[in-house]
Amino acid sequence: MGQVISCQLSVISYQLSVIRFFYKTGALIVLLLFFIGSFNSSSAQVAPLSDQYLVNPFQANPAIAGTERYMPLNINTRQQWIGLNRAPSTQSISIHRRIRAKDIRFTPTGFINKGKNSFGRIGIGGGVFNYNYGAVSHTGVHLDYAYHVFVGNGRLAFGLAPVFFQYSLNKSGFTLPDGNNIDPLISNDPSESLLFLDVNAGMHYYDDVSYAGFSIIQLLNSTVQFGDLSFESLDQMSMNSDLARSMYAYYGRYITFNKDFSLEPSVWLKYNLQSGFRADANAIFHLQDTFQAGISYRLQESLGMLVGVKLDNLEIRYVFEVPVSAQVPNRYTSHQVMIRFNLGEPID
Repeated sequence: MGQVISCQLSVISYQLSVIRFFYKTGALIVLLLFFIGSFNSSSAQVAPLSDQYLVNPFQANPAIAGTERYMPLNINTRQQWIGLNRAPSTQSISIHRRIRAKDIRFTPTGFINKGKNSFGRIGIGGGVFNYNYGAVSHTGVHLDYAYHVFVGNGRLAFGLAPVFFQYSLNKSGFTLPDGNNIDPLISNDPSESLLFLDVNAGMHYYDDVSYAGFSIIQLLNSTVQFGDLSFESLDQMSMNSDLARSMYAYYGRYITFNKDFSLEPSVWLKYNLQSGFRADANAIFHLQDTFQAGISYRLQESLGMLVGVKLDNLEIRYVFEVPVSAQVPNRYTSHQVMIRFNLGEPID
């Protein structure tokens, strides 16, 4: 019996040492990946829905399901490059919650864990989304499951989310080429649609002062084919990055200056099989848990500003972005609005 306990303690000690190593060297790893990402100069997005993590990180990692005290209902809309004809546009609604244990204990800022059974280990959630640009649109739904465990002073969650979506092509605005040759994409049908089942997966660590995680979006690396023309994620000629597998790694901290003022810096590293590496650096200032203001820089892509306000269980955030890449003129700005209701939070 003593040998078994000793073996278990050794395993736990090893796991904690790994977590501490990652925690202490996280900044170094992030800077290294940031440097690697700087070699890619393209300005395309990695994953349009997941890239909206500033207003809803749950969309970038299913393991985040159940990490918050209350049940957040998020309504997001983003219009990219206003003024550019048929530019990308995104709308989404999501919700998640934790299935709590009966003896969970709360503080004004969150929950306290006392004992291995003091909080629910399961998080659930889901959402619907619509993303369109030009003649292409994605409409779908995701269902999320996360399992939370203790790791030192924090919690580590593992998440999985099947994603079911429709990929559509609207050909009504296509222009026929001159001559007798007919474009193979244009037929008597005004539109074509295909249905897909994909999977998102991830892990997320969080404690009172920091968070870090890794996720894979569209793990199955879906492909599309309409008639004789195909867009395959593994075919470099097609460059269909919206369906290609994407990976996210991130690290953030909460730096408290006093009871009213804190700073939340974070770095996100992103990789898409088609569009390559990306890197984002963000800093959000929090005042009295009521007001937020921040800046965001997407490497060689855009510079953004964020403002937000929280009134009881209602939170509103607005993000404004200006392109900094030569590929997109800076007059085509992007705008994003998030409305969030923390269901279950008392209203003063």
